[in-house]
Amino acid sequence: MIDQKFLRLPTAAAFSLLVVAGCGRSKDEALTPVPAAVSSPAAAAVPAPAPSQSAPLQVKQAVPQSPVPPGVDPRKPIATVNEKPIPAEKVYSVYRMNQEMLRQRGRVLNPSDDQALKAQSLEVVIADELLYQAALAKGVTASPAEVDEAVTQLKTRVGSEAAYKKFLVESGLTEAEVRAEVMRNLQTDAYGKGLVAGQAISEEQAKKFYDANVPKGMFNVPEQAHVQYILLKASEKDPESVRLDAKKRAEEAAKRAAAGEDFAMLAKEYSQDPTAVRGGDIGFFPRGVMYPKFEEMAFTGKLGDITPLFETPNGFNVMKVLERKPESTRSYEEVKNALMLDMGRVMQQDALKVKIRELAAVSKIAILDPTFAPPAPATPPAIAGKP
Repeated sequence: MIDQKFLRLPTAAAFSLLVVAGCGRSKDEALTPVPAAVSSPAAAAVPAPAPSQSAPLQVKQAVPQSPVPPGVDPRKPIATVNEKPIPAEKVYSVYRMNQEMLRQRGRVLNPSDDQALKAQSLEVVIADELLYQAALAKGVTASPAEVDEAVTQLKTRVGSEAAYKKFLVESGLTEAEVRAEVMRNLQTDAYGKGLVAGQAISEEQAKKFYDANVPKGMFNVPEQAHVQYILLKASEKDPESVRLDAKKRAEEAAKRAAAGEDFAMLAKEYSQDPTAVRGGDIGFFPRGVMYPKFEEMAFTGKLGDITPLFETPNGFNVMKVLERKPESTRSYEEVKNALMLDMGRVMQQDALKVKIRELAAVSKIAILDPTFAPPAPATPPAIAGKP
């Protein structure tokens, strides 16, 4: 049996990310906040504001990039759940995604943290497998029409049919494998919803939660900035000739923008960022989601002005600051619907946690790869005079 203290993540919903685990999204200037598990009923009601439109999928190479380290068989079982093998590729997919999420947040993991991340990634997969097996035992299924609709939504999120086909190439997945994963996610999700069938969050409960948490700032909307920008890509590792050319073109764009030329047209002409098609417009965003220099320019630049040329890890930038919104508090009526939905999700998450513990207690779970075992607890320092 697996130690139940390690089954903390009721993440059937999070596991749906496996469908796009092999999908490579470029980290351009508009660093959209990484979605996380709901930690409070206010999380969905007052999400961290993000750019109004996310950057389209960027496929950097056509060769499938396996998340599994060289020399490791992707089909090698990392663990078994009731004799069902959990392949390395599935576990490493979650692990690599978690690594990338933390990297985008600026986290640097020490060996102990990395070991804990690997163990938690395995927990996600084990939890999902437990719920999936339970769904199958209950006869939960999904119709072909539901699968078709879910695949259509996936294609919409990816951006286009062509981008979806590129996604299949880069991820190394077939259409049949995507549909199978979608079917699995639908079954597991339906099973999870069934755990709270007949239960609902009332307006009275939502209003009580709102009133209790407004004084804590839970429904505050942080200061936001709205900008257009032009990016000429260049990294510190690029040859000096590449960097000089990028800087020269950025200076040219900045000079033309400062002279009064239409910024949107200049962005379409010069910018190498996906936002170029929108004239460099990334909508409103709060502090904490962009590179520090990018935020400095956005939150201190004079409205309507063109900023001086500046550099970030992605290259040379020119920005036009359009507007800013001060911090504010959203009213109950503004957040009511989203809050009730989110409280319902939290209720389902809590039910999933309980169910996972129940399933783990009666399941045979074995971790076969010690590199994914939970790290040993730290040994407290010895105290003089005590054994």
